Order: sequence, then C-alpha cells, then structure tokens
Amino acid sequence: MDESQYSAPNPDIPAFADLAADPEIAPLLNFDPVPRKVIRPNGWTADLQRELIARIAAAGTLQAAVWQMGKHGTGAEALYRNPDGASFRQAWDAALIIGRRRNGLDSRPPFAGAVPGISRRARLTASSALEGLPGQIVNEMGEWEDERSFNRRGADARDSITMKLLNARRLYLQEICSCPGKRAAFEILTELPIDWDKAARLEEQADEPYSPANLRQPDMLLTAENGWLGDVAHSADKKAELRKFIDQYRAEQGQEPVDWSAG
Repeated sequence: MDESQYSAPNPDIPAFADLAADPEIAPLLNFDPVPRKVIRPNGWTADLQRELIARIAAAGTLQAAVWQMGKHGTGAEALYRNPDGASFRQAWDAALIIGRRRNGLDSRPPFAGAVPGISRRARLTASSALEGLPGQIVNEMGEWEDERSFNRRGADARDSITMKLLNARRLYLQEICSCPGKRAAFEILTELPIDWDKAARLEEQADEPYSPANLRQPDMLLTAENGWLGDVAHSADKKAELRKFIDQYRAEQGQEPVDWSAG
C-alpha cells in the first residue's frame, strides 16, 4: 500500500486521492516538502506531508487531520518548526484558513461564560457591562481596559515565558554538548537541527525564531526532566544548584549573596 494513502476503517474519512482532486486543495500541495535527515518506516515523507496539508484543509484542525492518518501531531508540529520548512508552513497556514472556513470554525461566537478555576472580582454588573467605551474589553481583574493594551500585555507575557523556557533549554544544550551520545539522542528525539558550537556558547539556535517554546514538545520535556525547569518537574533543580554554588563563592569572597528574587 502506498504510505501516502492511509486506509482508515471509517468510511467517513475521505481518501487522499479525492482531497488532492479538490480544486481548492490541489494548489496547496505544490509546496517543497521539509527535508528529512533520518528516514523512518513511518516518518513524514513528502507524500505524507502533502496528505497532511490536504487533510488540514478538509478538516480544519491539525488534530482531526493526524487522527485521520493514524499519526500524532507532535511530529507534524516539528515539521512546521523546521527552519527548512518555509514552503510547508505557507501551505499549512493556507490549509488552516480553508479548513476553518469550510467547517465553520471561524464563525463561532466568543466564549462568554465563567472560566473554571479563575476567581474574578465582581466589579461589573449586567447594567454596567454596557458602559465600556468602543475598543475596550473587560480584563482579568474585571475592569475596563483598552483592547490594544490588553493584547499587548498578553503578548509581552507570552514573550517573557517563551524566553525563560528557551534560556533553560540553552542551559541544557550546553550541559550535554560535550557528550556525543546525549547529543545524538536529543537530535533523534526532537528532530531539531542543533548547532553544538552555538550550544556551548549559550547562543540562539536556528529553530528558535520559528519554534515557540512548548512544554509538551520533546525538547522542553527533556529540559524539564534534566532539572533546568526544576519548578515544573520532579528532577533535581539544576538552576537552584548553580545559584547555591554562586552564593557560596561570593561568601568566600566576602560578598553578599545574590538577590535571586529580583529576576
């Protein structure tokens, strides 16, 4: 069986050949596939990459697309983050637009209910909810705030968290850069192109502009399990150990310990 034609037992799942013949989907499949360094029996070949794009355009979500193919989303997301995948990313983004439109995913009303587990001060009543000015929204404190300001704070928080996670990953890469076995294992498990000379210098890797840090991905799971995110894993806290050594050294030099709470 051609591996690009996944035969699912569910008759409701369209065949890839039918999707590829769709006049709106067919142009999306003319992208340059992401090159694969390691060929695996069930890896993301060029044919499977094209099938993924077709199914995203038909289903509207990555989760539905990979389910139809009998695969997992982690490998697909790694393809999207690959620095050599610009053409693939363009096809993916276009497929999502088509798929969300076809499945009505962009027309759903925004969620307006209470969020479980989050307590908000009850400053707004049903009558006062009409008092906001145009361009204002209710923020997490139950107060009116300019929408642009709210979105900017959200983006700043996201960027701050991303940089903290990537800095932790750089520390982990520096730790393993002198061990060929650990380096090989990291590359195989994450499918990320690592410049180990840069890793030794704690420098930015090529994938970082394309790859927002995500704790569900193998690179961040490995970083956490090896202690560089000690507050979210059960392993030793490597950063805490380094801080302890630094404070001990400063004490030996007659200096005050570092105020680590200052960030």
